[in-house]
Amino acid sequence: MHTATRIEIVPTGAALGAEVRGVDLALDLDAASFGRVEEAFNRHGVLFFRDQHITEARQIAFARRFGEVEINVNTQACLPGRPEILLVSNIMRDGRYIGLADAGTTWHTDMSSYERPPRCSILYAKEIPHDIHGAPLGATIFASAAAAYDALDPSLQERLAGKRAVHSYIAKMMARQKAVGLTREITAEHREKLRPVSHPVFRTHPITGRKCLYVTEGECTAIDGLPEAEALSLIASLHQHLISLQFQYRHPWQVGDVLMWDNCLCQHLAIQDYGSRQRLMHRVTVNGSVPF
Repeated sequence: MHTATRIEIVPTGAALGAEVRGVDLALDLDAASFGRVEEAFNRHGVLFFRDQHITEARQIAFARRFGEVEINVNTQACLPGRPEILLVSNIMRDGRYIGLADAGTTWHTDMSSYERPPRCSILYAKEIPHDIHGAPLGATIFASAAAAYDALDPSLQERLAGKRAVHSYIAKMMARQKAVGLTREITAEHREKLRPVSHPVFRTHPITGRKCLYVTEGECTAIDGLPEAEALSLIASLHQHLISLQFQYRHPWQVGDVLMWDNCLCQHLAIQDYGSRQRLMHRVTVNGSVPF
């Protein structure tokens, strides 16, 4: 059992992100310790814990401290016997990928085409590729949607206040296929379960109240009240602003990292620079609330 006095929160110095030290996630966190971790998560948007050695059950139990665990629609990529865990991997067995090899390879926020997008995603690094010099490959870049909103021109904030954008899973997949390719099949079940939804262009964080820019180029296909061409141009401009360097934190992975991100506060991009070198992550996703 961990107590709060052992925990140290070390910000990255970037627009978001912090390392949590003094925590072994293989053990239970007492209420005060979990409270410190959750407060840091709500503040920084991205938290990571180095050198962890946890079982599938412990990862799921930790995730459940934050809310109900989501079962991913891509059930073929879930860990056998543990459907709560999505495998993010380029490893192949019997001629097929054991998980999602194309996950996160374009900028996005997880599952924004759901009526209730997830609160957070928790990724556990099991196998990390390296270059010939031993440097880790496959970094993940996070961008602060809250800092991006704060930096918008006030006139644009006022113009788009209350507006809603349409989020489409199929549009995201088609944009990803065009940009970097896909390794998954878009099935009739995907099309039936994941119909387009609308969310606020400026989403309010349900705990802190911070305003966050909540649009993604390629995935968002319209803004209410605007002609299509104007809406698509504006979405592209807003998204390029959101992913500007000044709002980013780049995470170099190590085996044993447990990293979690807030899907309201940030967007992210998985860098696919490792070719056929093996990469394996276990992801658990926690349900969220209806954006407002």
